[in-house]
Amino acid sequence: MILINKYIVWILRIPLAITFLVHGYPKILDCSGLISMGMPSFLAYLIGPFEFIGALFIILGPLYKDAISRLGSLMIAIIMFGAIFIVHLPQKFVWNQGDGGVEWQVMLLCVSLFLLVKGNEL
Repeated sequence: MILINKYIVWILRIPLAITFLVHGYPKILDCSGLISMGMPSFLAYLIGPFEFIGALFIILGPLYKDAISRLGSLMIAIIMFGAIFIVHLPQKFVWNQGDGGVEWQVMLLCVSLFLLVKGNEL
């Protein structure tokens, strides 16, 4: 049972990291979409690296140090706070996939906050 508890957090860690690797990498290469939505350039250039590096830290953290896991989770949480309050909050909660909404972003924020608090602990 202890072995299961030790690895159960990977059920949250892996999908969160994959989500931000997939969404962050293209923004590193080209953040013009963010800029065209009205985001200030200095923020737009930071979002991709924060997402991508944060995801790498979430994956690599358990192999190295607890602080790396927590830093990666903090980077993702910062991005998600910004995404929720700047972009998605006006959409509120909607249940139809094509209508936007904030529920997915809230879920990602909650998982990143959980990993920030737990780090590599059981």
